[in-house]
Amino acid sequence: MPLEPEIRTPREPTLLEAVVTLVLVFAVVLVGIRLQGGLTRSPLPLLLALGVVSVVGLQLRVGWNAIQQGLVNGIARVGIAVFVVLLVGALVGVWIQAGIIPSLVYYGLRLVTPGAFLATAFGACAVMSTVTGTSYGTMGTVGVALMGIAAGLGVHLPLAAGAVISGAFFGDKMSPLSETTNIAAAMGVVDLFAHIRSMLFTTVPAAVIALGLFLLVRGGASSGGSVALCLSVLIGAVWALLFQGASPVGVVDAAVDGFAPATGVEAIDGLFGRGGMAAMAPVAMIIIAAGALGGGLGAIGVLERALTAPLSRVRSAGTLVVSVLVSCYGILVFTGSTTLSLVLPGQAFLPAFQANGVDARVLTRTLEDGGTLASPLVPWTGAALVATQMLGVPTLSYLPYVWFVLLVPVFSVICGYTGIGVWRTTASDPAHASE
Repeated sequence: MPLEPEIRTPREPTLLEAVVTLVLVFAVVLVGIRLQGGLTRSPLPLLLALGVVSVVGLQLRVGWNAIQQGLVNGIARVGIAVFVVLLVGALVGVWIQAGIIPSLVYYGLRLVTPGAFLATAFGACAVMSTVTGTSYGTMGTVGVALMGIAAGLGVHLPLAAGAVISGAFFGDKMSPLSETTNIAAAMGVVDLFAHIRSMLFTTVPAAVIALGLFLLVRGGASSGGSVALCLSVLIGAVWALLFQGASPVGVVDAAVDGFAPATGVEAIDGLFGRGGMAAMAPVAMIIIAAGALGGGLGAIGVLERALTAPLSRVRSAGTLVVSVLVSCYGILVFTGSTTLSLVLPGQAFLPAFQANGVDARVLTRTLEDGGTLASPLVPWTGAALVATQMLGVPTLSYLPYVWFVLLVPVFSVICGYTGIGVWRTTASDPAHASE
């Protein structure tokens, strides 16, 4: 009589197994980055970490099919980010060829003084990102021009990058056109504009202090967004054809391979010789690898177990806020995905906010204070990779100067423990924001 194949039921990881797995993944990524001399050279460290996830998954009796489906789901979540990254590369190449970015640099050098540069950069990028809803596009256009101006004025480049990134992520957090703004609101089933109004409590004081710091420091010597990017590339291409005498083939080359000026001046050629989708291909590969890693961790249940473990001890609004922030940071570190850093803590913590009578607006605001704003601080996220590629400054060099990004979570915690901007719900309306 033939024996029936044994059916292996997956088991949930223990808290210890979840923590050990995450520590191993983090260690493999960090060691791999160090041995390779930087993550941007290859996504291999993330793929090696994915091997660790697969081995743990097999120990938990999770089948190969389930793990592979998790990888596919993770990659699908970052598909839009990959598309946007490639568009940013095309945008930079075409705008340089069209003379738009060089013109911004030229007039910026004539109009902006070193003392006002950092505050101007912060303000200009904040306006640009709020109007367009994209931090990537802001860094790739106005940001590139501002870095050229900073070089001409002798401003410390990591400090200039900090001002640019701070402004770019102000709009990414506050714009109703931003993908992250809409995702965070959806996680708490909160009206979009109620969500944006709730963020004023942490965003405005942080922005005012950051602007003051950028004014005081003189620099020293030394979603709808992707549609906007498509239109910007098209406008740049038409401008290059009409006013720069570029050929259609030349425009396509600039979009794909970047623009290579030949002025004979090394500094200028180095400043404007950038852009192109090909230059962003390594960034896209890393985003895909990070998405796969996040999907794998989700498939074997490690992320969910690590998130739900502390919920039983969470009671006060302040503790809830801190727990959400820490969870957002952890998801970013282990997956490199901004979307997952909003979705997973949002799903995990919404019941806890409801059970403790804290309005969901506090949750959605905290998701953005953590997940959205921390994304340029983790070197293997798409945001950090785009910032490094476009602005020419490594993540760890600009990190101490992104003052707006660093200040917002501080005010988030202050609000949580003081009760400022913390609304309570009634039993009949536990999740929706009511004004």
